[in-house]
Amino acid sequence: MEKKIVYRIFTIADYEREALYLRKMHAKGWKLRKVSYSILLFAVKYTFEKCQPEQVSYQLDFYPMKKSERASYLQLFKDCGWEHIADFNGFSYFRKAHSGIESDAEFEIYNDASGKLAMVKRILTRRMLPILLLFLALLPVFSKFVTGGSSFSWEVFLIFIIDWVLLIVFAIQISYIFWRLSQKWKELSNK
Repeated sequence: MEKKIVYRIFTIADYEREALYLRKMHAKGWKLRKVSYSILLFAVKYTFEKCQPEQVSYQLDFYPMKKSERASYLQLFKDCGWEHIADFNGFSYFRKAHSGIESDAEFEIYNDASGKLAMVKRILTRRMLPILLLFLALLPVFSKFVTGGSSFSWEVFLIFIIDWVLLIVFAIQISYIFWRLSQKWKELSNK
């Protein structure tokens, strides 16, 4: 079995782009086998397996649940013809060959605006709200660290610079994700 490992950057707001990327890889003869964390903190590790090029729809669903609910959740998708591939970072990855699709509504897991809107809401409340609260809780700690010392030291200065850079990167990333999800929310609300 020939395999290929690819590292890509997708935020939780880029789930549609990620599904499209996986679809293109399958059309090139590489089907998704596994999704996992990489040693690169900002990238995701995708493991692909060589296959016959084929038109396949990939879909991601964000639906954190109890383990007792998992079997019925996966069975529902299986009954609808979706193959479960992997779970990663709160998302479940599914695929379905276009040959098994009878109508346009079957190309997506959620083919109505309310289902898609519910998923965006789950991402916002389950993932983004805790991150935002943690970010806001760390700001007073950081500001206390900045104003706390009166004597200069290179170690403290270096830590200060690194912290500011990380804080700015983190703020940009959170802003981008909120912006993307809010755009998706507006788009789905207008349907």
